[in-house]
Amino acid sequence: MSGPNFALCYTGDAYSTSAKIMGRQSAGKALMKGVARRWTDGEIHGFGASRAPGQAMARQLKGDGFTGTVRWRMAPGDDVLSQLGAVYYPAPVTLDLAHARNTRGPTSYSLFGVTHTLSSEAAMDSLGRLAIAPFQPWDGLICTSTVALSVARRLQAEMRDWQVEHLGATRFNTPAMKVIPLGVDAPARARTPDRIAQARGALGLSDDDVAFLFAGRLVFHGKANPAIFYRAAEAAQARVSQRVVCIDAGVYPNEQIAKSYREARAELAPSVRFIEIDGAVDADYDNAWKAADVFTSLSDNIQETFGLTPVEAMAAGLPNLVSDWNGYKDTVREGVDGFRIPTLAPAPAWGTGADLGLRHALGQDNYDFLIGRASMATVVAFEPLVDRIVDLASDPALRRRMGEAGRARAVADYDWPVILDRYCDFAADLGELRRAAASLRTRPPVPFPLRPDPFALFQDHPTAHPGDDWTVTAMPLDERGLDRFLDLHMANYVMDDAVLPESTLRAILAEASAKSHTIGTLLAAVGRTFVSEKALMWLMKFDILRAQP
Repeated sequence: MSGPNFALCYTGDAYSTSAKIMGRQSAGKALMKGVARRWTDGEIHGFGASRAPGQAMARQLKGDGFTGTVRWRMAPGDDVLSQLGAVYYPAPVTLDLAHARNTRGPTSYSLFGVTHTLSSEAAMDSLGRLAIAPFQPWDGLICTSTVALSVARRLQAEMRDWQVEHLGATRFNTPAMKVIPLGVDAPARARTPDRIAQARGALGLSDDDVAFLFAGRLVFHGKANPAIFYRAAEAAQARVSQRVVCIDAGVYPNEQIAKSYREARAELAPSVRFIEIDGAVDADYDNAWKAADVFTSLSDNIQETFGLTPVEAMAAGLPNLVSDWNGYKDTVREGVDGFRIPTLAPAPAWGTGADLGLRHALGQDNYDFLIGRASMATVVAFEPLVDRIVDLASDPALRRRMGEAGRARAVADYDWPVILDRYCDFAADLGELRRAAASLRTRPPVPFPLRPDPFALFQDHPTAHPGDDWTVTAMPLDERGLDRFLDLHMANYVMDDAVLPESTLRAILAEASAKSHTIGTLLAAVGRTFVSEKALMWLMKFDILRAQP
């Protein structure tokens, strides 16, 4: 094939990290490098509303080593797009793009996009709308993880139900959806012994130090709250002779957040050495990756959809220590490429997050508070985390074996040229669907489409959901008791009288400390509400209370 069987819609900042460094931009930038590698001297078709983005696309591909030809098509396109058969959009396809295509005829070509963050209003709207006009059954969506696929299906079901209930609708679109992961530039991530030694020297790491790297946005409410990892690293340090070193590499959104990280490290892991790396300084950020022994990302946030950094870690030959959460479930093989730590989130039947979805919809909470409040009711298991840190810190052969397995998988399954071939296969499948539309079905109506309880929508993220018959145990605390955690901005930023009052936390802890309880009896004793359920999960999150079947 001289080029892909689809045109690339080149728009906005989707393929560059110059204006913003997020997973979506990083993935798009790496995709363009993959295009240049896969079809180095081929013919690439671009698609857009004006000539300027076409010129930018050509420059970027040339900078990535592309020596072929870029053909630019103007929206809504011409006969060449029909001959190609499909257009790729770097997010879920927009209404405007589908409307424009349909002016040429809905069967002129297919449109397909890809999931990124799914918890924002815009993302949920775009996924739900795929079930209705102007989209067609031969339009598609690449879901980067199995959990992303489940979220997309729920949102589309809600949209169909709403239309049936309120409009009497009988016909819907069933977009083609396929799980294809994001890719990685595997060759660029490879590490050499000399480069590793150089980077470790630059960071002051000795041969016996074991460096656990977190790389990404340093924002505890919107990515991964590191408090439980800090506690676990402190506990693990007491059990191993090697020095545990934690490298936090990334960019803080503001100084208040940076201060929150630093105070949490000092409070929760005073025995552990921390190295703070500014992710905006390329050389320092690269040193962090090259010097690390283990990559860790304990994501607890519904904004995470795929999780690119664990795959980048595989490509770098690093073992992974991640939460059993969303896309990490697909990429990190337990005991092979690394370890996945069990997670808990409120059961969908509880309805715990119904107020969170509504507060965000009404503008009472901004997006940061929606995802931050949800993360505060998400638990990453403490004891398994400590055990896995100990295993990885004390066993270099284990680290080497897992790193080699991850590297082999990244090259075979996640290198961008491999992923792009899967995109071509999907575009070909859409071409078949254009000639034979799929049948549709409807489901019962729901009261508020696309703004559900986040714990119901993202119910497949955690390992399990606690049951009312689970036994609750209060864990021993030091003389500061609950105040040790209440004083941490990293833990208290979601607290207020409406959603998570301090009084409810204290009441639940007091009741659990006074007598034996199950989750059901404990919540009944303090008065079961959305507030008390979230308060219980907050206490479990920081291992102040534990619950088990």
